Amino acid sequence: MAKSALVQQVEDVAPEKRAILNRLKRVEGQLRGIQRMIVEDRPCRDILIQLSAARKAMQQTCIEILKGYVHKCFREGKPTEKSLEELETVVSTLLDIAPLLAQEEKAEEE
Repeated sequence: MAKSALVQQVEDVAPEKRAILNRLKRVEGQLRGIQRMIVEDRPCRDILIQLSAARKAMQQTCIEILKGYVHKCFREGKPTEKSLEELETVVSTLLDIAPLLAQEEKAEEE
């Protein structure tokens, strides 16, 4: 019963949110596939490649969520103190994950 209510909620969300949810469903599928690879005792290299792909997909989802939030702030007009605080929190969070992005780019260049 609760699950069907969730399905209905997902059907009623805005297209932008639905796109984010679809991205997360793909990541969920990737993670299930990685679990299967571990159970099947697949080579470490293959598992690590899939983990890297899932991590990149999650990072891209973070970026899309931030873009949506920034667009929403600009659409609503003059930012409020609360919205600026929220934006600062989001930017701070991005800065926390930024070193991961920089490390990945450096590793790919080598």
